[in-house]
Amino acid sequence: MNKNLLPQTKEKGLWSKGKEEMNKFYRVKLSRSTNIKTFVFGLFATLVVILPFALILYQYVELKWYQPQTMILFMSVAWVLLMLCNGLSNYFTVKMAKGYNKEMSDLQDIDENAILFYQSLNIGFGVFVLIVLLFFGVMG
Repeated sequence: MNKNLLPQTKEKGLWSKGKEEMNKFYRVKLSRSTNIKTFVFGLFATLVVILPFALILYQYVELKWYQPQTMILFMSVAWVLLMLCNGLSNYFTVKMAKGYNKEMSDLQDIDENAILFYQSLNIGFGVFVLIVLLFFGVMG
């Protein structure tokens, strides 16, 4: 059978879907107070999730500060945690906005899980964080 006669369905990957969902969220018109509340809640919820891991990492560095490999491990884990913070804060922000505005169908259609995936692997943010970590790692 000729392949051209079959319907072409191209399923989007989670990365592409997350990018589209993030753009959809940016186009949603939320009130200023809702924007502030959801942003603050997203940061606070992310802090609650990430803080235990950050404290464990800090304790490890305090114990092994004299070993050269510790700095490499610290920078690597800190970079991963900061990338996860980016994804989680966006995820929680969208979830909270959806809770505040249940009547907005365009907002309710947004897939926050795709946003979590996309923002956790955001290349631009990742490069920026890596440069900042290396700058402060070399300066320290």
